[in-house]
Amino acid sequence: MADFRQRRPGPPPALYGERMYVTPPTPPVTRPVAAPAWWQALGPGFTALIGLFMLTVIYRFDGMSELQRALGLSSQSLLLIGLVTYLVGAALTVPVGFLLGARFPTGVAVSATCFLLFGVVLAAFAGAGGLLMAGRAFSGLGTGAAAGATVALILKLRERRGIVAGVTAALAVLALVLAPVIGRMISEAVGFRVVQLVAIPFLLLALVVNGIVGLVRLTAAKRQAPPVPNGSGAVPDDGRRFTA
Repeated sequence: MADFRQRRPGPPPALYGERMYVTPPTPPVTRPVAAPAWWQALGPGFTALIGLFMLTVIYRFDGMSELQRALGLSSQSLLLIGLVTYLVGAALTVPVGFLLGARFPTGVAVSATCFLLFGVVLAAFAGAGGLLMAGRAFSGLGTGAAAGATVALILKLRERRGIVAGVTAALAVLALVLAPVIGRMISEAVGFRVVQLVAIPFLLLALVVNGIVGLVRLTAAKRQAPPVPNGSGAVPDDGRRFTA
């Protein structure tokens, strides 16, 4: 009798043909990947332009450069240390920047700027070809990563792609051509080391630009993100389904 009193009646079993509410499963939410805006290429593009400028700034069109004369380098040594080492370093990081630049543009650009900054400092205080080669290698790594990220962002653009690509290419050619002329003027006036040191303020400015672009990109992404369901499985009354 005691056991019978303690038992509580449960819900009646569902009869055949009785309708029951069934909550539909929550469909997976996929967020569309937004195309980058043209201004997102400013950060890595600025770093890449500085790197291209530093590629040819140690040369001159009319003879032996001040750097070559000061360090006692032959033409073959300057070609190997100054150009080949730089291009090899850039070739190693261009694929990395291209693959990761569209997804993590700020991280790639900031890392590339730091590599380039370290390389410029090493080249500025180089007393022999070995330290100069190390500096050129680091600068090449930074330039390649920044250039790869810039190309990746431009290819992802949906608007103004042609204009941005054309302006970027024109500025890149201009940097390569003007660098020997500007480098010659500075090196003849105050020495070849100042040519490298002059790039440091611009690289610090590139870090600031990349940081600002990254913050604006993050803020814009949060504003455009669609709301995510709470995952509780609760649906309004009009979304319920009947099953027999």
